[in-house]
Amino acid sequence: MAPPKFEDACAGCHLLTFDKRMDEGVPHDTPQVVHEYLVKRFAKYIATHPSELRQRQDPERTLAGRGQSSTTRVLTGTQWVAEQVAVAEELLWHKTCAQCHSISGGSLQDVRIARWDETRTQYSKKPTVSLAGLEAVAEQSSLAKVAPAKLTKQWLPHSRFDHDAHTGFSCVGCHQDALKSTESSDLLIPGIAVCQTCHAPGPGYAEARCSECHTYHDWSKRKEVKPTFKLPGLAKGGS
Repeated sequence: MAPPKFEDACAGCHLLTFDKRMDEGVPHDTPQVVHEYLVKRFAKYIATHPSELRQRQDPERTLAGRGQSSTTRVLTGTQWVAEQVAVAEELLWHKTCAQCHSISGGSLQDVRIARWDETRTQYSKKPTVSLAGLEAVAEQSSLAKVAPAKLTKQWLPHSRFDHDAHTGFSCVGCHQDALKSTESSDLLIPGIAVCQTCHAPGPGYAEARCSECHTYHDWSKRKEVKPTFKLPGLAKGGS
């Protein structure tokens, strides 16, 4: 059976969304491609929504119940894009993508926008919301490494089985829980007792010899022997 593809079997439920302001999700591709997509998408968004460069933090209330004055800051277009990309990648690498992939690297990025830290001064570009230059924003040193999803194509590697010989049977005839399974961890391989309902000695049954389903030896692990042995007859001088 062919392994499932994300576009055919997964995308209907796993949308790879990354921001509530965007309807679409990121492409199911490498971290580099995802990063470039996020930079371009946020750069395009802020170019048409420049008012979001001005951000206001809701005031915190003190223990005495008195509210503090609100805080406001104005970001450059470069700042805004870089921070939004960092927040989106943190969501993708450590929550969304991690559902199916092993993630390494991609440590917590500089998500200052969520912490409201006004001490960040490393940006030097002039305030702008033009697309020019924003697409090059890339703090790529923290890009995650996403391992391919491990899909087992053959559970019994030394068996010889072909579904073509069983096309006349219903799937649930051998895999009783096939239509009720909801988890990828469910192994639906039937036990030998199911096979023996058809494969058994005697007339009226399908072939039941071991070689019908199993490769007798794994010849890749054979050990060569030196031909130093003699036939007993030759050793005694017989004919």
